[in-house]
Amino acid sequence: MRKSQQVCSPKPKVLCIDQYADIGGGQRSLLDLLPAFSERGWEPSIVAPGSGPFEHQLRGSGYPTYNIVCGSYSIKKKRIAEHLKYGWEIPRLVKALDYVIAEREITLLYVNGPRLVPAAAWLARKHRIPMVFHCHNRLLQSSAIALAGESLRLTDSNVIACCQYAAAPLEKYIRPGRLKIIFNGVRDMAVERRRPGGRIRRIGVVGRIEIEKGQAHFVEAARLVLQSFPDSTFTVIGAPMFSGANYYARVLEASRGLPFRFFGWRDDVAQVYADLDLLVVPSSALEATTRVVLEAYSAGVPTVAFPSGGIPEVLQDNETGFLTVAATPESLADRIVSILSKDASTIAAVVETARRRWSERYTLEAYREGVCGVLSHAAKAVAVRQPSCETGTLAERQAAE
Repeated sequence: MRKSQQVCSPKPKVLCIDQYADIGGGQRSLLDLLPAFSERGWEPSIVAPGSGPFEHQLRGSGYPTYNIVCGSYSIKKKRIAEHLKYGWEIPRLVKALDYVIAEREITLLYVNGPRLVPAAAWLARKHRIPMVFHCHNRLLQSSAIALAGESLRLTDSNVIACCQYAAAPLEKYIRPGRLKIIFNGVRDMAVERRRPGGRIRRIGVVGRIEIEKGQAHFVEAARLVLQSFPDSTFTVIGAPMFSGANYYARVLEASRGLPFRFFGWRDDVAQVYADLDLLVVPSSALEATTRVVLEAYSAGVPTVAFPSGGIPEVLQDNETGFLTVAATPESLADRIVSILSKDASTIAAVVETARRRWSERYTLEAYREGVCGVLSHAAKAVAVRQPSCETGTLAERQAAE
């Protein structure tokens, strides 16, 4: 045990470990959680790769932040060279994390990405401190599932999953009672309550521009929608993030001659939704439960989505939104046309149900309470196993004895 570790600490010193320098959904979720950690008297520190938007925002908010070098890897199946690279990288990650754990006298690890789970698990076991893994996406490759799963089993870690779809591959590695499904939570995005009755004309997608987010499908569907509703306009809000710009270039080229507008990232998220009449979520099976669906619920914007990944766990067809029959541009176009053909009262009823569902299940406050509850339980479970709750470092107590 580290010389500066307290035998019993009622206020966890939490090390939040992330694998990305850019700000995706998982990083936004962590940024939402950090104020709740501080409000509880906890002491959060963050480890994240390199210099990027995520680190800049963390430092700007005043949280102690440490840089690590964490390589980039394919989102889907990893090549042999990537496996070798990752194996070489783990000892270096362990050393870097071990330094921070000692420096900050960490008593709880919160791992926000699967690539850091093995290194964090090694140190959790070494220092006998609890670990919580937050699973934001479904692991697809068997080797990644096995490596993360065995690491979680080794440390008897608690796991938070954003949906059942994301949790499923890891369930067999997690002891009963250690897994909790906590759906994402978002702020109130309603700039002003929309008045039903206006025709849907402004249609858009929101999020990072990547293959799995389906902007290319959106463009193909838009071409078909325009045959029935030629005055429709289309918007793409976001930018490439975890991969190169080739896909973005393809989407731009495909949209030439169509009524499309492209924006980069916008910080005024509520205004983004205020400028849309319909949100489209054409995500692939890599998607878990994307935050944009819940943001649209909050903002009072109707949503149409592919029935992919964990989306059907939060979007019920004709109740809180609309699902396509299949994950194809043709099916998406058919569903958009059917929505644009509906009377205003039908759309309004769906929007009101979605808004109510957000207020009952998907608020930021509910999300913070759920995640903090798991972390607090993990910290207390370790504390009660300690022989006493005396304060002071272990070295000081041994010297006194």
